[in-house]
Amino acid sequence: MRIVLVSNGNVARQFAAELSVNHDVSVVHDGEDGRGELEKLDVELLEGAGNDADVLERAGAGKADYLIACSRSDEMNILSCLTARRLGSPKTICFVGKEEYVRTFAAGDGGVVSGAPQLGIDRLIWPARMLADKIEKVLAVPGATDVGSFAGGRIGLLEYRLTGELPLVDRPLADLRVLPPGVLIVGVTRGDEWFVPRGQSILTTGDRVLFMGRADAMQQLAAWAARHLGGDKGGEVVIVGGGTVGLRLARSMERNPRVRIKLIEHDADRCAHVAHALSRTLVLHGDGCDLDLLETERVRHARALVAVTDSDEKNLLASLLGRQLGIPKVVTRVSSSQNRRVFERVGIDVPLSARGAATEAVLHSIQHAEVDLLATLGEGQGEVLELTVPETFTPTALKEVVLPPDSIIAALVRKDDALVPGGATLVGPGDRCLVICRAERVDEVRAALFEPVP
Repeated sequence: MRIVLVSNGNVARQFAAELSVNHDVSVVHDGEDGRGELEKLDVELLEGAGNDADVLERAGAGKADYLIACSRSDEMNILSCLTARRLGSPKTICFVGKEEYVRTFAAGDGGVVSGAPQLGIDRLIWPARMLADKIEKVLAVPGATDVGSFAGGRIGLLEYRLTGELPLVDRPLADLRVLPPGVLIVGVTRGDEWFVPRGQSILTTGDRVLFMGRADAMQQLAAWAARHLGGDKGGEVVIVGGGTVGLRLARSMERNPRVRIKLIEHDADRCAHVAHALSRTLVLHGDGCDLDLLETERVRHARALVAVTDSDEKNLLASLLGRQLGIPKVVTRVSSSQNRRVFERVGIDVPLSARGAATEAVLHSIQHAEVDLLATLGEGQGEVLELTVPETFTPTALKEVVLPPDSIIAALVRKDDALVPGGATLVGPGDRCLVICRAERVDEVRAALFEPVP
């Protein structure tokens, strides 16, 4: 495939690095930021603005399969898609940061929406919404470091970092009897490595362990973990940063009467705007990295601190101060996978990237169009996939299905029913399989198990 990227920073590098391995990639780049990294890749690099028809034509946008507009400017991204569509018929993917563009142009509302047909945009990607929604879900489950739901809410996912309080360590998984029926351990992050455990795998303190199961069983698991780890869904949440993510998170959390919210924003004009937009949040004008301010506002009594400024350095400092003050849960916005690893190593509970998950979703939709990516795990090492078993598939007991290494069928969806399968469960045509696997195993899972026989 031919793919054209429009960028003016470092965002295009991940796209270019991943896609250039198997596809013909051109990058329209404006400015010096990130240019050096792009020059190291096997891509055609063109200097110019993404809304310049001549530049896009030289980049081959008119004959491209995809155009991905991921610059820092919403306006540039929208105009790039409009111009590319006038040159030809590529599928266009547009990253936006401002909520008003999604409300004005999109047919729906969400982190990934159907697009704006009147502008020639096939998909609008709104990373800020995806991040705010993820943070709210994580805050709603005491002790959890990741939360997800699939199959219309019938299947749940929870991740916890193991401590001495949870009686799961130093025993083979096959010997564990404390988990509710209908819950599986489907993934483990240990240091920098993510893997799918087996029956003889032994969990250790510090592991981030991923559980998946029926929604009712996952509620039991969350209640069990909360009894061991402590925590409550109510209490006070402190948000550092009143940008798009901070405002959206506060607005959404105001719907929960048990939660008290404080939001700290350093820019006076933005602070006034946020205060006007919110009704139940205490908005403070100040620096979220000012220890005196945090102590004056008795932040140490909060159940969670969320740092979502547009600076990794400020987010890290605010998070470390929150940790020093003894706040039980710290959630931090981070811009790059390299910084995420640093944040985790210094004790930050939940480092999340606004553009990271969005980028992974776009890459997957291009490279594996017939397989739905539901979530990424372990900094992109693992994935939650949904595959529909073809009509040509012979019903087979799960224990007879030979999966590639580091992969597991974690759940089955049949019409309105969702179940966690056992070894004797038959997998048959029409079943929607939720599969956990390493990212590089996607093609093997599809080809070996679910691809229709010619």
